[in-house]
Amino acid sequence: MRPTSVAGPSTTEMDCGEDPHSSARSDERLFLLSRVGTVLVALPASAVERVIPMAALTPLPDAPSGIVGVLDLGGEALVVLDARPRLGQPTPGFDPDQRLIVVAASRRFLLWVDAVEEIASARPGDLDAMLAGRRDPLTPYVARLQGRVVPVLAPEALDPDVTDQQESRGHAS
Repeated sequence: MRPTSVAGPSTTEMDCGEDPHSSARSDERLFLLSRVGTVLVALPASAVERVIPMAALTPLPDAPSGIVGVLDLGGEALVVLDARPRLGQPTPGFDPDQRLIVVAASRRFLLWVDAVEEIASARPGDLDAMLAGRRDPLTPYVARLQGRVVPVLAPEALDPDVTDQQESRGHAS
């Protein structure tokens, strides 16, 4: 199956819910491919509600590492997460060409990315587990997509509450 491309930077909003009428086989998984700094990452499409353009964020004083602010989205204040530090990437200034991905994990939050590229599909044989026992579960596996090996971000590991708990346990040991 060929990946479905999404519109480029001129897109103001994109709905990433899986289409029940899509021709994807039941054993295939869909991923939203995005750039975080120079790193291409995949996010399971099942965890993506939609993609919105960058907006003016409200900064949070004394916010934990990786949290850059909050945004009121439809009457709900959502935390905006920057995964760049955990991916070894520098944090740039905000740019209107960047995107925010609405992620549904144990709670909803926004993931700040530099670009959204496309939606791609992978069969189970295209997914490989990463090293067991790693301390950071951010990328538990990689996907072979269109001839590229792409780290897959775990939505639950991105959740700011989960990240805070992991950092607290790391400091306690």
